[in-house]
Order: sequence, then C-alpha cells, then structure tokens
Amino acid sequence: MNTTLTTTTALEARAAWSTITEPGDATAGALTRHAGHTAALEALTEGRDTLLAALAAAGIDTDEATQAAARWLPRYNPRHIDETLALAARHGITLIDPATIPGLSDLGDTAPHIIWARGTLTPLTRDLTDRIALIGARAATSYGEHITAEIAADLAGRGIIIVSGAAYGIDAAAHRAALAAGGSTVAWLAGGADRPYPAGNSDLIARIADRGGAIASEVAPGVAPTRWRFLARNRLIAATTAATVVVEAGIRSGSLTTANHAAALGRTIGAVPGPVTSATSTGCHRLIREADAHLVTSADEAYELLGR
Repeated sequence: MNTTLTTTTALEARAAWSTITEPGDATAGALTRHAGHTAALEALTEGRDTLLAALAAAGIDTDEATQAAARWLPRYNPRHIDETLALAARHGITLIDPATIPGLSDLGDTAPHIIWARGTLTPLTRDLTDRIALIGARAATSYGEHITAEIAADLAGRGIIIVSGAAYGIDAAAHRAALAAGGSTVAWLAGGADRPYPAGNSDLIARIADRGGAIASEVAPGVAPTRWRFLARNRLIAATTAATVVVEAGIRSGSLTTANHAAALGRTIGAVPGPVTSATSTGCHRLIREADAHLVTSADEAYELLGR
C-alpha cells in the first residue's frame, strides 16, 4: 500500500480503516460516510489538525473529534496495513465492500468498513430473505442441540443459508447440520477470518469454508477476538439475516444481544421454548414474554419468519 495514498484503492482504504478503528465506531462511520474512505484516510495521514478539520466538516463536535483523533492516530501504521493485506492474500481472504452484502447498510454509521471473508462468497451476497440466524447457548443441552439440528437441516434443505457465530453449543450444531444436509452456512467471527475461534471448532470452521460456506469478519486478519468484539459481531449476524431464532439462552446470554440488535433493525425474532426448569431456556422465555418474539417449535415456523 502506497503511504502517499496516490495508488490506494477504495477497498484498501476501507481495509486501513478496519485496522485503525474498533468495530462499531460511529464517529469513524460518520467521517467516512461524509468524506469517503480514501479522503478520510488521507486526512488522517496528514496529521491531527487536518483530521480534526475533516471531522468538523462531517459535523462531529470538537470533544468527540478530539477523542477520535486520540484513538486513531496511534493505530495508523502503513507497514502494518501492508502486512495485513499480505496476510489476507496468503490465507485466501477476500476484501468485500459491505454495500454488496444485503442488510449491513442498515447499521448506518456503525456499519463495518469492510468485510474480510474466505470460502464461497455467494452466501454473503444472496437476498436477505435467503438467510436466517440460528444462535444460542454455548453450554447447550442435548435438547437444544437436537432442535437446532432439526431446524437447520430442514431449512438448509430448502436452500436457506444458516448464519451463526461458530461458537460451541447451538452455533456449532446449526453449522454442522447445515453442512450435513448439503446446505450452505455463514460463520461470523469476532477475530480475524484466519483465526478459527474457538480452537476446538477449527475443523468445523475449515469445513464451512471448504464446502460452499463463508467465514466472515469485520476485523482484519491476525486480530484476536475480545469480549467487545464478540458483542459487536452479534450486530452483523442480526443485520445480515431476515430473522434471528434463539434456540437456547440463559438470562444473561450474549445471544440476547443479537436478538436485541435484530429487533432494533426491524428484523423478525423467534425463540424456541424449553422446559421451565431449564436455566438455558430462561432467555428464550423472556424474549417470548417481553420482546414479542415468535414462538418457534419447528422448521416450518422458523421458515415463516423469513416472510418469503
């Protein structure tokens, strides 16, 4: 990548911003929406004063702009950006403009700058109503995994893309069932697309990429997942699907944040009921009781949520 930016492509500028900012940085989103990624990056490379002027032109107040500059300037490293692009190439990771993935633009200024993906890219760019999220507890019960597998396999057989987060438990059950049914699945990671996480699901993640699915992330290759990045990743699962179904979830499950993102985006939410004595179903029951989630007991009911 040329540090003078004279030959920087729009995708490279987007890639640079993904290394400079954390996911969901709305200030960066406002700046790049106003100026464009390449011009915004050039303002940053010219130093603090030029960057602050660009932020002001984007309508960002002085305090917010000052804080943003303090976050971004230390993280700008042309050599690191070049190394990241080279790492992506070595791992077969493609840079994708988020505008080509239905649903991501609904995130507004918190939309990702770029998506880094490997595998088959088609599942990411299909129509929103072709994708459904099946998510839930990592410490899933046999009941939850069984229901997940039944729903995922049936929907995958109908050509629906199963979207989840590659975690243990419900996520893994959804991905495995989709693959076993000969369908397609998308795994959104909280770390780089070259870093399978959790490590125990490395083989599953590799199979997704090798068998017609996609491994996608908004953070650059080499980046490790963190608690914040997991929470931020959940909004991508919600945004890129027409409906989110929570199969099992405790009262403090991260899956509930995905459901909340889906509701905020106007997406349909579904929840699978479980035994009233099961702690792993309390979150689902709460969604049905308090968030107007649709009660889902079968693949047919999950399919209806897509509005096709």
